[in-house]
Amino acid sequence: MKSIVLTSALLFSAVISAQSQDIALNSARNEVASYTSSAQDVLLGEFDVKSKKSKALGKDAYYFENNMGDGIFLKTFLFKVDKARHQTKVNIRLYEKKEFVQDVYVEYDTISYPSYIPGNEIATKEITVDIKPGQDGVVEVDLSKYDIKMPAEGLFVSLELTGYFDDEGNAITTFKSKDLTKIDIHPTTTDNYCGLASVWGTDETFWINNNKSIKADFKYAFKKEPSKSILTAPNFGLKVGDK
Repeated sequence: MKSIVLTSALLFSAVISAQSQDIALNSARNEVASYTSSAQDVLLGEFDVKSKKSKALGKDAYYFENNMGDGIFLKTFLFKVDKARHQTKVNIRLYEKKEFVQDVYVEYDTISYPSYIPGNEIATKEITVDIKPGQDGVVEVDLSKYDIKMPAEGLFVSLELTGYFDDEGNAITTFKSKDLTKIDIHPTTTDNYCGLASVWGTDETFWINNNKSIKADFKYAFKKEPSKSILTAPNFGLKVGDK
């Protein structure tokens, strides 16, 4: 149980760290989609799964597998806002898939398991989205203008909090947890969701595959699989199609 609690604490710490950055709102560009979907476009991910919970925005990445072959391009990225009390700026970043063996040191033992997380960032122009106070529901972001080809091995799309701002565009650096902008999440059977964690007591951060980590914790601590309600993923979707 200690290992699970620690993981949760690390992720929450990463969220607060991201929220404290001092960035002016007037530098933001709203990239909400003007793209018109084609009948040939395909929606990847778990966007349409019924949402049962929500989580505060932080640095949340989801892996989208390419099961369509070559010549496929990114069209739009979708997510769901549960609530927003303040103006919220987020960036969308793309990463390659990095596969590796995760080693976790626990007491006098080591847990090792195959995992995957965001790797090298895929270069593209800055993609920035503004979430308005009181906004909720679906946000669809136009990616078609960037001419991004879907890698053969798939990719991670990450929604990354930049900061909160008041009505005058000033950065908000102190707030209560109830004031955080939240996105929809849901129970999942996949291991495609990764969050940003930090080493306790340091500024060092790293990606962690949330559900693989939880499964390893349960296997070590309780000798069993976690319940389905514990494994979650954000309601992220990626529309792809021919150029």
